[in-house]
Amino acid sequence: MAAVLDRDAEGRLIRKAGVMAVVVAGGVVLPGDPIQVRLPATPHRALEPV
Repeated sequence: MAAVLDRDAEGRLIRKAGVMAVVVAGGVVLPGDPIQVRLPATPHRALEPV
């Protein structure tokens, strides 16, 4: 957790990393398999903590 969370000077939590993905087809993924990354429509905004 120390690698992905920190605190700013006021003590507020800072998240250093995060990834969200949607899987559209299940199955085995092997090294070398192609993948596609599709960004959502702009404007992009940060995700809310859950």
